[in-house]
Amino acid sequence: MAVLQMDKICICAAKKDRKKILEFLQRKGCVEVEDAHVADDVFETSDTAYASTTFLKNAETARLGTEVLDQYFPPKRHVTAFLQGRKSIKTTEREAFCQTRNDVLKTAQRILELDGEIVQAKASLIKFEDREKALTPWLRLPVPQTFKGTKKTTVFIGSLGGEYTLERLLERVAEVAPELHTFHAEIIYASKEKTCFYMVVLKGEAQQAEVALRAIGFAVPTDPSHHMPEVKKEQLQRQREAALEAISKAEREIESYVQMREELQFLEDDMKMRAEKYEVISRLMHTRHVFVLKGYVPQKDGKRLQEILLARFNCAVEITSAEDDDNAPVALSNAAFTAPLEPVLESYSMPGKGEIDPTPVMSVFYYIMFGLMFSDAGYGLIMAAVCGTLLFVFKNMPPNWKKNLGLFFWCGVSTIFWGVIFSSYFGDVVNVFSRTFLGHEASIPPVWFAPLDSPMKLMIFCMGVGIVHLISAYVMKACNLIKSKHYIDIVYDVVFPVTILFCLVAILMGSDMFFGMSGFRLSISPTLSQLFLGVAGLCMAGVVLTGGRESKNWFKRILKGLYALYNVLAGWLGDILSYSRLLALGLATGVIASVINALGSMSGGGVVGFLVFLVVFLLGHTINFGINALGAYVHSNRLEYVEFFGKFYEGGGRKFSPFGMHTKYYLVEEDDLYV
Repeated sequence: MAVLQMDKICICAAKKDRKKILEFLQRKGCVEVEDAHVADDVFETSDTAYASTTFLKNAETARLGTEVLDQYFPPKRHVTAFLQGRKSIKTTEREAFCQTRNDVLKTAQRILELDGEIVQAKASLIKFEDREKALTPWLRLPVPQTFKGTKKTTVFIGSLGGEYTLERLLERVAEVAPELHTFHAEIIYASKEKTCFYMVVLKGEAQQAEVALRAIGFAVPTDPSHHMPEVKKEQLQRQREAALEAISKAEREIESYVQMREELQFLEDDMKMRAEKYEVISRLMHTRHVFVLKGYVPQKDGKRLQEILLARFNCAVEITSAEDDDNAPVALSNAAFTAPLEPVLESYSMPGKGEIDPTPVMSVFYYIMFGLMFSDAGYGLIMAAVCGTLLFVFKNMPPNWKKNLGLFFWCGVSTIFWGVIFSSYFGDVVNVFSRTFLGHEASIPPVWFAPLDSPMKLMIFCMGVGIVHLISAYVMKACNLIKSKHYIDIVYDVVFPVTILFCLVAILMGSDMFFGMSGFRLSISPTLSQLFLGVAGLCMAGVVLTGGRESKNWFKRILKGLYALYNVLAGWLGDILSYSRLLALGLATGVIASVINALGSMSGGGVVGFLVFLVVFLLGHTINFGINALGAYVHSNRLEYVEFFGKFYEGGGRKFSPFGMHTKYYLVEEDDLYV
C-alpha cells in the first residue's frame, strides 16, 4: 500500500535482437521507455513516424471493417460483454496470425470497398426515386421533354405554379399576349402545387409566346429527357433494380466475411501493438550493430526482468536506483480494499516526489462519508449486490471497470452499515407497507438513533468525522515531513494547529451550548479548561512566530505569522462546517425516500393500492437512488480533494506509463511464468 519504488534500467543488445526484445518487453508491460538523448556522434536515432502512421492507418482500416460487419450483420452480444475483458492468447498464436496478416488487411479493405459501393448504390436509389417522382406528372406527354417542334412549329413544354384549367391557362396567355392567336395548348397534369402542359405555336410567333409564358411563371423541366416519359420511366426502373441487385450482391459478399470478424479484431490490435513498438524504436539510441534502451521499471519487477533478459538474449542489463531522479514516474500498489480509490486520486494528481500514497487513509474516510450521505440499507444492498456479483462473475474485466465496481461495492457495504445504524430501509418502507397493507405498523428500530428524530446529534457526529478526517490529513503531513527529514517543521506545521483544535474542541465539549445541542457534556474541571485555553494560546503564539519563518525580516515574519494564524482558525472552522454536507445529503436521501413511500400508499390497501404502491416505489426509488448516489460520489470527492488534500498533498507526479499492449480485444501472454 504505497508508492512503488522505481529503478532505472538500461539495456544494450545486438540490433538483430531488437525486435524480439521489444516484443518481449511489450508483453511484460513493466518498462517505461525514456526518450533517447544522443550527446555524441556514435549513436543516432531513427525516425519511425511513417511506419507508426502506416500501422495506425491499417488499425483504423481493420476497425472500420469490423464496424461494417457489425452494421450489416450484428454479432450476438450480451449486455455485459464490455465487462468480459480481453481474450488471452499465446505468442505462438500471434506468430501464426502474422502469416495471414496481409490477407486479413486486404479483406478489411475489400469490406470497406463493398460498403462504399452500397453507400453509392443507395445514393443512386434516392436519385432514381427522385427522378421517377419528378417524371410522374409527365407520363401523358406525347413527345419527349426535349422536343422543340417541327419545321413550322415550336413546342413549349413546362409547368406553372398552382393549379390551372385549360380555360384559365388560355385566359392568362390572352391577358399577357392578346396578339397571339394561333397556338394549341394541352394540360397533361394538374395539382395544387403545379400544372404541367405543352403549347404548340407557329415559328413566327414563337418569341411572342415565350415572352407571354415567362410572364405568367413558365418553367421548363429541370432534367429533361430525350426519351418518351414511359420509356424513361422504364429505364429508371431498370437502373433502380440494378442498384438493388448491386446492394444485395455486396451484402452477400460482406456476409461471406463474417467468419473473419475475430481476425479483423486481432488485426486492429496487432497493428496498434506494432505502431507502439515503432514509436518506442524512435526513442532508442543505436549504431549499425547495437541499440541502447533506457527507461524505468518498478523495483519489485527489475531483478526478475533482468534475469529473464540475460537468460533469453545476448545483452547487457544495468539496473540502478531512480530515487534521486526528479523525472521518475509514479506507480501505486494497493490492496483490494484501497485500490478502487486509485482512479479518484489520479483524477486529482499522482503523488509528487517524496510524498507518500494517501490512498489507504483516503479510502477509509471515503467509504465512511459516502455511506453517511447515501445512508440507506436498501440502496446499499442493491449497490453492493450488483457490483459484487459482476466482480465475481467477470474475473477478466478491464482494470478500470474492476476498480470502479470495487469502489461502489465498498461504498454499498458502507451504505448498508449506516442504513442499519440509522434504520433506513428504502426510507420508512417497512412502517408504511405494514401499516397500509398488513393492518398493523411494524418497524425496525435503529441500532443508534433515527437522524430525522435527532438531526443535531447527526450534525455533531458528522462534524466529528470531519475533525478526525482533518487530523488524519495533518498526520499524513507529518509523515511526509518525516520522510523528507524536516523534523522541526512537524512541530510548527502539525503539532501547533492540531493542538489548537484539540484544546478548543475540548473546551467546547464542556460548555453548556454543546450540552444543549447534543445532550452530552465532557466533564472538564475549570482548572483543566483554563489549562486547555493556555495551551491553545501558546500554540497560537507559536503559529504567529513560526508561520512566516522563511522571511528574515521580523516585521514581515510576524505579519505572515498572524496571517497563518488566521488561516488556521478560519480554516478549521470552515473545513469542519464543510462536513455538514454529510448531514444534508444523508437527511435528503431519507426524506425523499419517505415522501415516495407516502405517495405510493395514498391509494390505500387492496390490489389496486398495492399496484399503485409498486409502480411509485420502483420509479421513485430508482430516481432517488440515482440522484443521491451521484451526489454522494461528487461530495465525497470534494471533501477528499479540498479539505483532506488541502492540508498536506502537493501532487504533481507523472503516472507510470509502461510500454505494453494497449489493445482492445486480445492480450498476448508470455509463454514462461513471470511475476
